[in-house]
Amino acid sequence: MTNQAQNTENQDNKSKYIIPTKEKPVFKAECDFFGYIDGPYKDHIIGNCVSNTFGVDFAMSINYLHKWIKDSDAINNWPKCKFNLYVIDGSTDKYGDPVMKKVYTISASKAKKYLF
Repeated sequence: MTNQAQNTENQDNKSKYIIPTKEKPVFKAECDFFGYIDGPYKDHIIGNCVSNTFGVDFAMSINYLHKWIKDSDAINNWPKCKFNLYVIDGSTDKYGDPVMKKVYTISASKAKKYLF
């Protein structure tokens, strides 16, 4: 691929995707029973890996996760599940996969106790 083609591809990615960095990380949410929770932001890209973005700010991501838990029926359907929030800063492991660091967890029982 030529430098011009690479630059064009990079510009396309910037308009289609969020590109997380250490200064501007993204957040991803999951339930350990059914997987990732869709967020309101456009997808992010790291290398060739495209994934859903749940949030772009830590506090907002926690608030949005709590709202999602309240609005969903997840804690009734899966009363022993846990909801996790991960930060993704654009770094990759030795295989080129994005590194996700768990930064917040709330169990269904605690969510039921504190959020309702």
